[in-house]
Amino acid sequence: VNGEPVLSWTLNNIKTMMSDFRFKPAIINTLLLIIIVLPLQFILAIVMALLLQSNLRGRTMFLYIYTIPLGISDLAAGLVWVSIFTQRGFLNSFLERLGLTESPFIFIAADNYNWMLTIIVLAELWRATSIVMIIVVSGLQAIPTDYIEAGEVFGASLWQRIRHIILPMLKPSLQVALILRTMLAVQGFSCVVAITGGNVFTVLANETYRWYQGGDGGFNNPNVAAAYSGLILIISLGVSMIYLRAVRTQEEALKSA
Repeated sequence: VNGEPVLSWTLNNIKTMMSDFRFKPAIINTLLLIIIVLPLQFILAIVMALLLQSNLRGRTMFLYIYTIPLGISDLAAGLVWVSIFTQRGFLNSFLERLGLTESPFIFIAADNYNWMLTIIVLAELWRATSIVMIIVVSGLQAIPTDYIEAGEVFGASLWQRIRHIILPMLKPSLQVALILRTMLAVQGFSCVVAITGGNVFTVLANETYRWYQGGDGGFNNPNVAAAYSGLILIISLGVSMIYLRAVRTQEEALKSA
């Protein structure tokens, strides 16, 4: 009307997204990172938090070491691991000096998918485990020491105290940490692009950027980029609902019963 474009609902942008040849690899890689990184991060974070809560000498030094990655951006963290695993990086130089290899091994390449995935996992573990650890430490400090001491008095082993006392009382903190880390993992972008360039190994956030940007390598199509963003939102909300349902406190379970 009056020369203005008519706006209407359409599924064409979603169809374009789903027909993109990078759509399936982006979903698979994003889900793989969630499935691999999250369990490892939570195991490491709980171990680190328990170590900080123990009476071990030098535990304050461990806290400083653990929190170093918090002062580094995602992109910088990716570049740190690139400097280790690149063709002329620290690892290849170290192996050559030991005489274990005559020529540098190419870790980051299109035909080395498993190595690229491994490097990204290591970068994510190093970069973001401290966030989970801080949340777990705050949860541990809220647990009354009387409960843990009672477990010791009745002969419960360390694993039994963790399983039957600490973990059940950590559920509220674990809920927060799981939701936060899943959302950050689904939105993972900088580490992937810094390590692989985003072409041979892609994720949903990288495809969102690729469709949004113009110029070389971009399609300058904000509508398809919005479809990718909507998919990221749906995945984040869906996984968060699963967490809220699966990791419930006893009080929450009784209220919903």
